[in-house]
Amino acid sequence: MSDSKLTVYSVSSESDLSADEDTEESDVSRDYKNINISVKEGALEKEEVDVIVNSTSDKLKLRHGRGARALLKTAGAGLQTECNQKFPTGIQKGDVAVTGPGNLRCKTVCHGCLKKYGSNDAEKIHMEFISKCLKELDSQKLYSIAFPGLTTGFHKFPKNVASKNACRAIAQYIDANPNTSLKEVRFVIHPQDKETFKAFCDAVKAWDLRPTTEIERKVLCRFLINQMTVLIKVDKIEEEEVDMIVNSVNKTLDLSKGSLSKTVATAAGSKVAEECQRDHPSGVSEGNVVVTSAGNLKCKKICHACIPAFNQNNKSVSKTDIQNIVIKCLAKADENQCNCVAFPAFGTLFKNYPAQITAEGMLKGIDQYSKSNTQTSVKSVFIVIYGKQHVEISKAYVDEAAPYRGACSGPVRGTQEFCLQQYHREFHPPEYWTEFTSDKSVKLWKTECGKSIHKVVDVDSSTHKAVEKLVQSTWQSLKVGHGRDAKGLSKLKYTSIKVLKIQRLENIDVYENYSHFRARLFHKAGDIGVFEQLTFLSQSTGDIATTKSLKKDSILKKELYHEINEHFLFHGTKPDTYKKILSQGLDFRMAGGKGMFGQGVYLAESSTKADQYTDDKSARTKAEKKMFLVRSCLGKIHLAKTAYKLKRPPCFQTGCKSGSCEHSERQRCDSVVGDGSWIFREFVTYNQHQNYPEYLITYKRV
Repeated sequence: MSDSKLTVYSVSSESDLSADEDTEESDVSRDYKNINISVKEGALEKEEVDVIVNSTSDKLKLRHGRGARALLKTAGAGLQTECNQKFPTGIQKGDVAVTGPGNLRCKTVCHGCLKKYGSNDAEKIHMEFISKCLKELDSQKLYSIAFPGLTTGFHKFPKNVASKNACRAIAQYIDANPNTSLKEVRFVIHPQDKETFKAFCDAVKAWDLRPTTEIERKVLCRFLINQMTVLIKVDKIEEEEVDMIVNSVNKTLDLSKGSLSKTVATAAGSKVAEECQRDHPSGVSEGNVVVTSAGNLKCKKICHACIPAFNQNNKSVSKTDIQNIVIKCLAKADENQCNCVAFPAFGTLFKNYPAQITAEGMLKGIDQYSKSNTQTSVKSVFIVIYGKQHVEISKAYVDEAAPYRGACSGPVRGTQEFCLQQYHREFHPPEYWTEFTSDKSVKLWKTECGKSIHKVVDVDSSTHKAVEKLVQSTWQSLKVGHGRDAKGLSKLKYTSIKVLKIQRLENIDVYENYSHFRARLFHKAGDIGVFEQLTFLSQSTGDIATTKSLKKDSILKKELYHEINEHFLFHGTKPDTYKKILSQGLDFRMAGGKGMFGQGVYLAESSTKADQYTDDKSARTKAEKKMFLVRSCLGKIHLAKTAYKLKRPPCFQTGCKSGSCEHSERQRCDSVVGDGSWIFREFVTYNQHQNYPEYLITYKRV
């Protein structure tokens, strides 16, 4: 791209400031091919411009997010009303929703929802969204547009990446559309967000249109080593929000030596380096550690570890060195009552350790420590990888983690020991979630997300394929229209359904409640024995159809626990109900008492059965319908051959089948499966937190 016509200028409010006085970054402006691009501090809602761009939720709820709330307050309630009317089901990530301005001083508002940094195609979607907004401006023959920082807040983009990509997207659009009506682009940054303002000023000044070289931050894998959660990720360790950060230092404890130590020291501030020299004037010997305060880092303590030099002649010695120093760091973390510790990939830079050696040593150290210290305060360990060699190092760590991620790690699957191990785990979102990611605990996410506790996200192609396959493989065309609850369906003369859309519910509040219930079942199974699967119960007609249809490598089998009879089952829902389920979950208290087995949440192993409940019997149609694919903890199953009303699952103690006896929950079943002479089996749960409605399926009868 040619920039021969560029003019750069910076406007300072105090032109006579002396060179040695502190000055704040001033507004920046430049021309690119006769189009002005500027950065200013201000309130976006006060801008007088043709188009204002708004970043909000995919449901276009304008009260979500500081910027969107400010726009709504100025624009008036009519802006939200227009969003609701034009986009009743919201928008896809990266799409543009165009509305009028309300009381804003613009002609058009472009609303959009973007992806979090580290998610698939997050950067691409960010740049394409900017291009779509400019295209909308052109379609209306408008001239000026104002963008907020986009992605620098909730979406967690590094500010230099967000700003540079925004500049690249604008330049690419201008290059591709030489006859554009665009004359002015403004980046309007909130006055309190100094870091974002500086990043955008720097990006517009530099106008570097080459692709960003910033390393993509992402979670590589998460798994258990004994009772300890281990997460391997590509990220900057100095930005981790944990209890303790581990730093690699030399023997003199000089934090200005070594790239990692310099980075940590810079982020922590000068007081930490002063503390090292004051309290540890002799430094630290190889293979040992010292602990200091954390300064400005987002942790409580820093553990400074001195790694011995790599032994070329005896690699096993070096592996043991790494193992021992990890154990010492974890012991220090326990002394300081730390729950979560972040390690770098020890020795992989200037110490010249092969990544495979350090990976094996670190994981063995975690394994040995957690086995010997079952009551430790440390629950989670992050291994944080960064730098030019991050691809090779990441591969080595993920490869070494493979045995720990399978059945070889800790207790064997299907045992009471395994269930008790799971009971002690800290709750994290599933590894495949993209909004509330697994690198943070559920508790931490809940403290950070405010009122935005749930998101409905479009699934990736592999998940879509797996869910659709489950819908179709459990569909029973010969049973369409049969049964009391299928009244009116035979008149529609359809034999199958077509899946139109699949979305995943990421509701951190409902998932936390579900995780607590699941943990209770793990404790129960660890105490009385792993629960029998349905197929092995006396008089059962066989395995659950959904589970039987899942292949071993199916993405839907991730984090699904047969030890507590956790399965995916279907639940049909009417148009006026599904939104309540998205926000509140499946609550048996909202169900009627007319069910065969009393008041409970009724689930189905066949999509044909679920389809019966997606509209009223008196008003059957072929319009779009909704059903959920629900993650359900059936626990200890009571198999019923005849129907009878229950308020809760019956007791399983010898000689007692009552639902109202004095026996404890430990002595009671957790669900009922009606497996008699009916057309479909019934799966009934009686606890409001027993199910998680994970996938929302939109379909049509055909």
